[in-house]
Amino acid sequence: MEHIIVASDLSDRSEQALLRGVNLARRLGAKLSVHYVVDSAMPLAIAEDVKFQAQTALETAMQAHVQNGDVTYNISVEIGDVVDEITQAVRQINPSLLVVGVHRRRLFLDQIKETTMERLIRASRQPVLLVAGPADQEYTNALGAIDLSRACESALRHLRRIAPDAALTLFHAHEVSFLKESQRDYATWKAVASLPENIPDPIFVEASPADAVHDLMKTGKYDLLALGAHTRSNLSRLMLGGLTAGLIRNPPCDLLVAR
Repeated sequence: MEHIIVASDLSDRSEQALLRGVNLARRLGAKLSVHYVVDSAMPLAIAEDVKFQAQTALETAMQAHVQNGDVTYNISVEIGDVVDEITQAVRQINPSLLVVGVHRRRLFLDQIKETTMERLIRASRQPVLLVAGPADQEYTNALGAIDLSRACESALRHLRRIAPDAALTLFHAHEVSFLKESQRDYATWKAVASLPENIPDPIFVEASPADAVHDLMKTGKYDLLALGAHTRSNLSRLMLGGLTAGLIRNPPCDLLVAR
């Protein structure tokens, strides 16, 4: 990885994303860009004041996290729409990874509209790491969802870059009584897919993908879950699969989403 972007809103949730981004950049020798967006709906005078305070706060945070210049970074604070500004930055920089924190839950609004994180992940061509847990140590136990898609291939490749030493469990959810067909389809896909070396074969789970994730998370202490943004049907490259969208809203651990 050559360049990582962290999108921050200066919340405690974003602080963990910032720390994870710094640690990844340090280990991978990547450049780091930290972005904060001031809501343009604010009166301009207030927005400018918030912009100055955000710049100062981020500089203080980065000085605390980066020691002896071991991470090359820059900070960008803009006034505008969060998704538009971050998406534009991603397109201009073309980073290897976008790192974000979990969204602030809004009990009513979350029922009728997409969250900011859903919009960011849907708009991003690059893989996105959604940080939901503590970021003070490397990943140790990762879970990967196998759906036989190109997006799944990408998720597994990026998983191994982000967590090269983590124990890895893969699973493939299938319908009732379709185990043999699922095993056959997996073998065909594996033979032609571009996958990391030495990854294990998946556990075949007779359940919906959502139920499979729920059950596996209860039995294993996973700190990273990787999956594709959409399934192999891929009706639209801009769509998020139902499982992915649900996990973005309620991630059981850190979530890596790739296309």
